[in-house]
Amino acid sequence: MSDARLVVALMAAALTFDAASLRGQTSTLAIDSLLRRVHTLDSSLIVRSRALDSVRRSLIRAVPPVDVRRGAMQVRTTADLEPRVRTAVDSVAVLIERRGGASLAARVAAHVPLVARDSTRSIFGAVPVLSFASDTSGRWPSTTHRPIPASATSTEVADALAGMVEQFALQGVDSAFGAWIMVGRVPLRPARPSEAADGYIEIMTAESAALRRCQSGDKESCLDVLGVDSLPGARLARWYAPQDYRTLLRAVAPAREDSAAVAAWVRCREDRDEPACVVAATSLANDRVPTPLSATARVTFLREVLEAGGANAYERLVTTDGSVRTRLTEAAGMPLDTVVGRWRARISESRPERMRLRPGLIVASLGWTGALLGLALIRRGPWA
Repeated sequence: MSDARLVVALMAAALTFDAASLRGQTSTLAIDSLLRRVHTLDSSLIVRSRALDSVRRSLIRAVPPVDVRRGAMQVRTTADLEPRVRTAVDSVAVLIERRGGASLAARVAAHVPLVARDSTRSIFGAVPVLSFASDTSGRWPSTTHRPIPASATSTEVADALAGMVEQFALQGVDSAFGAWIMVGRVPLRPARPSEAADGYIEIMTAESAALRRCQSGDKESCLDVLGVDSLPGARLARWYAPQDYRTLLRAVAPAREDSAAVAAWVRCREDRDEPACVVAATSLANDRVPTPLSATARVTFLREVLEAGGANAYERLVTTDGSVRTRLTEAAGMPLDTVVGRWRARISESRPERMRLRPGLIVASLGWTGALLGLALIRRGPWA
């Protein structure tokens, strides 16, 4: 009997030992499987990290080594571009001192623009250009000025940098004034001939009753269409007459929920139905009626304000509190009615040359007309 109990005890011990060994082997296999999984994930993470680093290197460039400074203006560039950039920075620094003063200098000093060589795609392949970034301190610097040809002169580089300075000049200004100017910059540079010509064409050709009154000398209407002051009444009645409605409806349509107004809008545009134009125009909500003038006209007016105000005009513009009219009046240092008169005179002087027929062009046109007519008469016999 004791032998039987001994055999049972030995068998139980053997089974217990085998179960413990099996559990140990199972745990070891589980740990090995987990380690293999960790190694696989680590390998995948390493591959993705290398791909991400490659993308970062392609997007984030090293800061160019050359530091060009003059006054508040500091630009980073490369050694081969330094002569052009240095001349450009000198020119822009003079603009800042002459037109901006301490307020603009403080805004400009907060940035370090970058000028570097780059390339852009075209139909003929990659084209070398000079690219501009507003700051080198950001991790992902963005270009804030269109690239210019790689062969650009120092004057063209200066113009690009001055465009950045005009954007810096609007930083920190309250949202009401920023919404009024619309273009995101303060016009510190003189107007280009093309810009002045575009402003002339817009103001002289826009179909708006308020603009016609402005051209006739009504300064209140001028300030109304410029968004400085608002005359009593709804926008449609203030800015447009019934003869302007068809042109107005090319730029805006009634709400699609108003099926009758949409049908009238279609008849107005396609059939020139004047009563339908009235129905469609009067259905527009007040905030959907577009202003007669674009942001270009406001830029030209603000430039006139700054010209009238002299050296400290920008300082007064950004440090004065109050409405847009108050800011502009303080910046100009004179009543806005006077500035409107100057602005209208400047617009009249900006009539583009392409709107004037040159005598040489007329003579050439007549010559070609005569030549073609003579050729037609000569060939008339054989063709008959």
